[in-house]
Amino acid sequence: MLESNIALYLKDKGVNLSAMARATGINYNILYASIYDNSRTRELRGAELLKICKFLDKDPMDFADAKGR
Repeated sequence: MLESNIALYLKDKGVNLSAMARATGINYNILYASIYDNSRTRELRGAELLKICKFLDKDPMDFADAKGR
């Protein structure tokens, strides 16, 4: 799942979610609910994904599962 892959990347790189929220303009609670909440009651929106990828200097496909390609 896209959100799980992003969560793993953020944890691995030690990215601070608060800093990412400030830099992207995405509310912290939205980021947390979309990325870290185990129940995943909210999926990332396309525009949010693009902002996150721009912040991380990553291509969105870097977070896609190989099965989804």
